[in-house]
Amino acid sequence: MSVDRHSPAVQFARRMLINRETGNPSRPQPVTLLLGPVGSGKTTALEAIRRDLGWGVVHAGFDFGQGGRAGTIDVLTKLAYSLSSKWRNRPKPQFIRFTIALIAVQAELSGRNRDEDLAQLKSLLGSLDRIIWTPAMDSTLDTLTETAKATGLVEPPYADLFRQTFPHLVRNIRPRLGKALRSLADFPHAEGRSPFDALLELNRLAHGSARDAKAVTEWLMAAFLGDVRENHPRMARPEEKSPCTCDISQQRKHWHNWVVVLDDVDHPGGTEFLADLIAARERHAVQHPNDREAHDALLVIATSGRWHDDWGTAWLAPWKPASGAPPAVRPMVDCEEASYDDWANPGNGALDSAYYPVRISPQSIGRIARILDSGARTPKVTLAHRATGGLPSAVEQLAGRLRASDAREGDRDLLTTDPRGEQDPCYRRLTELALTEHLDDVHIDDFVTAAPFATAPWLIPDAAQSRIDQPHVGRILTELRTALWVTAKNSPGSTTDQAALHPWIAANLVSALARRGDGDGPTYTDQFKALRDDPDTAQDPVRLAYCNLALGDIGEVVTFFEREFNRIPHAEWIAKLELVLNAPDDLPPERDHAELYEELVNLDNAQCPAGRSEIRNNVARLIAAGWLTANPFAVRGQAQHQVIANAFAALATTSHQPDVGALVSAKEAARRGEFP
Repeated sequence: MSVDRHSPAVQFARRMLINRETGNPSRPQPVTLLLGPVGSGKTTALEAIRRDLGWGVVHAGFDFGQGGRAGTIDVLTKLAYSLSSKWRNRPKPQFIRFTIALIAVQAELSGRNRDEDLAQLKSLLGSLDRIIWTPAMDSTLDTLTETAKATGLVEPPYADLFRQTFPHLVRNIRPRLGKALRSLADFPHAEGRSPFDALLELNRLAHGSARDAKAVTEWLMAAFLGDVRENHPRMARPEEKSPCTCDISQQRKHWHNWVVVLDDVDHPGGTEFLADLIAARERHAVQHPNDREAHDALLVIATSGRWHDDWGTAWLAPWKPASGAPPAVRPMVDCEEASYDDWANPGNGALDSAYYPVRISPQSIGRIARILDSGARTPKVTLAHRATGGLPSAVEQLAGRLRASDAREGDRDLLTTDPRGEQDPCYRRLTELALTEHLDDVHIDDFVTAAPFATAPWLIPDAAQSRIDQPHVGRILTELRTALWVTAKNSPGSTTDQAALHPWIAANLVSALARRGDGDGPTYTDQFKALRDDPDTAQDPVRLAYCNLALGDIGEVVTFFEREFNRIPHAEWIAKLELVLNAPDDLPPERDHAELYEELVNLDNAQCPAGRSEIRNNVARLIAAGWLTANPFAVRGQAQHQVIANAFAALATTSHQPDVGALVSAKEAARRGEFP
């Protein structure tokens, strides 16, 4: 996939690059988190950011999704190795403190005689502090590496990585070992000891009877950040020669941050690393309150496909509506709106946070049009945009099929059938989304069975209460939220249902259930009847109408909305109608819109043949056309939009209320293809 330098993620990274303006002290940097579900383009966004940084900004990366659990020390070693490369127009960074601390941790000391251990440690460091590298030094490094593996300093999957990077770090710091020892004693566990005594204490914490792996990690993290603070100022000046496209590049002289990009921090070790980094920053700031360089110039840009509870202290989870949220908790923003000032100046009593979670932006309809080599408002582009919700991996899946297809208005089977006659494409797509990765004994078939409950608007919010007695439903709903498939609408409207399941997963779940073979489990009709017959549904006529429409009982639904039309405000009536029209269907996909529309209208006529009012006739047309049009896998067109708009216009003439503005607005939205 080509890298778009103008993508929202790249533009966001550019806005976050400023460390300080010349002459000003360093400022704190957030741990930024690009959040999105599987397939949302997180890795692609990081690749675009790294390519955009190029040689103009010092940067490094780590991928937590490459397999196995990565410990904090594994990650620090890899980052130090990458950051200490030779950067154009800059001196070479040297991670002296971090490397000395690593050597001290790995040294095999007896722990019985302090003087002997001290002499051995000084000898070891002295042997490496030489101008000429000898074979004996290679042997020493091999011994230190084996000790790191044996003592568990590095996680087993990353032992080979450590072996490759550690010798490079040692070679890179000679002959300056003696210049950084003093700062290594500036740590609480050192308790005022001399530098070498502090290193002995570090070794004891790594190996002795009082072994404390957490303290060792804290010490090494502090050493790493200390090296960043020392290296950054002496490497900032040559940045004037580098290409710069950040926000103030043409206005004022400034220094850039260094950037660390971390992919898949939701995998083992990722969130722990971020927590260790933040804790080290906070300790240093407390210990050095008057230091102009107290804040390191390290901007972390991480990606995550899952929500973590630690972020919810100051930030609203993506599926929680802003209305009713505590004032101290801030809603997340999209990449396009995110900036340093937005993070650093919360305002209105909101909590400060070391984290800055932002939503990774879906692909725009213009971008999808370029991928499909088509106009932005052609039926196939509109179909791809609605069906995928801008999910990049889904767009890529559909691109080949849509490029070769002539999407005709009213088609319903373009995305639900496989031209090769293979497995149901909806089921196959679900298996590729890693839905069951974090759920033991729950399978894709269980997700398909739970489709009515996972897509019901009133069950998606985590505050929902229900007596539905179905296996795995609670766990599946919770997983869909945690995996970032559910987002709050946070838009004006009278409905209290403020969250929505991503259209790509919702449509594929329902379609897979509708096409489930006999004997393969509960059917579409079985499960929607179970949702309809739930006591909570029976108490809410809107929920009941939603289920009745999903089951194809259009007469009951028309009767309800005819009765309510002049009883409640039109804006409220339209909000309820839109919720119901988004009910799924199991109608045959091979039958087109026009044929099914006529059949549904005739079905309502047959169910209520006598005494039909003009309101009922228009409500029936509106519901039949709106329900078919709302299907995200159906090809929409202007003729369908016009039927809906005409129904709203006709209803406005029969209204008994003094204000029909909501109906007029709905008519205009329908003409634009925006209702439902």
